Amino acid sequence: MRRGIGLLVWLLPFLLAQPARGSDVVIVKSKDLAAYEKAINGFKEGFKGSVVTLTMQGRLADPANLAAAVREAEPRAVLAVGLSAAKALRAEITDVPVIFCLASTPSLNKLRSGNVTGVDIEPPVRDQFRALQEVAPKVRKLGVVYDPKYSARLVEDARRAAGELGLQLVAREVRERREVGEALRQILPQVDGLWLLRDVTVVTREFLDQALIIQAEKKIPVLAYSDQFVRKGAVVAFAASYQSQGRKAAQIIMAILEGAKAGEMSLQTPEGSLIINRGAAERAGVAVPDSVWKRAGVQVVGQ
Repeated sequence: MRRGIGLLVWLLPFLLAQPARGSDVVIVKSKDLAAYEKAINGFKEGFKGSVVTLTMQGRLADPANLAAAVREAEPRAVLAVGLSAAKALRAEITDVPVIFCLASTPSLNKLRSGNVTGVDIEPPVRDQFRALQEVAPKVRKLGVVYDPKYSARLVEDARRAAGELGLQLVAREVRERREVGEALRQILPQVDGLWLLRDVTVVTREFLDQALIIQAEKKIPVLAYSDQFVRKGAVVAFAASYQSQGRKAAQIIMAILEGAKAGEMSLQTPEGSLIINRGAAERAGVAVPDSVWKRAGVQVVGQ
């Protein structure tokens, strides 16, 4: 009897790792994170089919074992939540559509392949710039520091978007973190707004602190890419919540189950929402129009 119980205890992790056959979608999380759970909840809001969830831990941390567990479920599509899951499934699963979200990487397009597509981590840059114009209408010249290794394509898109909106983008390239401070000092006399983009060379705690000091002392509002940065003191962001990225993934998978081809679909952009730090705006001398404060869906933080 004891041997039987011991055998069951030993087998339990392996049994639990095997999803039910015939699931519509297998969700694979890179790890257990609150952000990933929020994205999955958003996905389930939009997708009502059968779903089973796996986490890349234990024996499933090995891509081959993970792929075997996914195939065991015989899903019609797979949702990869997080970069590790996206990379593993792209390498191991080639005969089932794979959709990724929350895969933060400098080049999401490199994750795409014949059966793989996904959700961008941010709304279109044009929407972000438009949000800045609504909150801080006096901004005309927007400064940005970036590493072309990671952000060349984004800055190219941003130049076009800025031109369409009547903004001038003043950009300075850096290739090492030690160059960031000097690049920022060089552009300050030429700009009346700062754009923080998701660039691993540029965005550090020191850079954010420096940008917030400039915002307060020079009255140059900061457009951030994350609501977390707005809560820390940036004036504004137009950002996608984790839930909205999950909902967008649900839309992609529903389209695929209705006949669309993952490999023929471009990266999809999630819906964003406007977040404003009221206190930061006041300290930066930004007179936010009353119509913006009254708009439905605007998140206001900071007093």
